[in-house]
Amino acid sequence: MKRTQLLCSFTDEEMFETAVERITNIHELYSNKIFIFKLEPSNELVISYNIVPHPNISFISNTILVHRKKETNTMYTINALNNLIITNNGGRLNKNYRVDWDEFKNSIILTNGEGYKVLKTNLYRIINSN
Repeated sequence: MKRTQLLCSFTDEEMFETAVERITNIHELYSNKIFIFKLEPSNELVISYNIVPHPNISFISNTILVHRKKETNTMYTINALNNLIITNNGGRLNKNYRVDWDEFKNSIILTNGEGYKVLKTNLYRIINSN
């Protein structure tokens, strides 16, 4: 099995088709599916896709590497997860802390200036990039 990376590119409704085109031109996608989520309560969109990484890889602008908990459809950055654990574990980072993933169902957990933020996601569209 190939090693993959899950990326999220942030855009808006006016620019998402251009962003998807750039993504499919730049990256070797692991699967042909590209998921587009709308962030609540904003009009911002998140384009989620798996790539096969290469040594000289470059990302399109406003793109981050994320991880995903499939059972709850939760995307998160490692820094945001660490901040969540520190906040909910008395100020201590504990790698064995058990996150209640159901609390973050259909959302993305990101860092902000003070720690982390949770944004709800709603499926906007699925694109098959054959």
